[in-house]
Amino acid sequence: MQDAIHHVLEQAAVEVGFEREGWQTQFAGDSAFSVLGADESEPVLVDDFVRHLDSALRDVNDGREAGARLRLRAAFHYGVAVPARGGFSDRGAVETARILDCRPLREALRLSPAAVLATAVSREVFHAVIGGAYTTLRAEEFREFRVRSKEFDDAVWIRVLGGDVHALGPLDADDPPAAPAPAPARPDAPAQAPVPGQQSVTTFEAPVHGPVIGIMNQYRS
Repeated sequence: MQDAIHHVLEQAAVEVGFEREGWQTQFAGDSAFSVLGADESEPVLVDDFVRHLDSALRDVNDGREAGARLRLRAAFHYGVAVPARGGFSDRGAVETARILDCRPLREALRLSPAAVLATAVSREVFHAVIGGAYTTLRAEEFREFRVRSKEFDDAVWIRVLGGDVHALGPLDADDPPAAPAPAPARPDAPAQAPVPGQQSVTTFEAPVHGPVIGIMNQYRS
């Protein structure tokens, strides 16, 4: 699954002209967390990149049994992510993690069996990019939800590619505890030995400003 996630992200990035080798990405099991450079276009990210990601997922799933298909949730935010040992921290990373793991997003994909991708965007991205008419997307394609999870309490907007998120009924009742957010940096933390076959993560010293993406396989939850 990790190889497949890497493949579809790479394919979508190539299609829109992003230089993915410049992204700072943390892989963890069947999920990925990426911080893009500030010069990467947010409108292209939430529009063209998402469209090509959906297409790449359908190519990967071609011929697979329904239970073996790769179906992803993706959260898009803009903010600061401070690289920490083994991941990222700071508000941008934490808020992206909360949005990615919110019940409405998980339920939207679960209740849309023909879909392979459901996305959520933060308030900043929705108003500045979608509401600002910088993409081909219409605001009506998204459905607004209030997400409250630990320190995060804000509206998010959800879209299911190839489906109608407005026709899915209630999605936000009885939200279970969210997955842990990226841990804060710990300068005194001991280095961990690499696990064979696991992609290493480089620790950067400077905060990264730019679009933030969280990607997770639906079957993890």
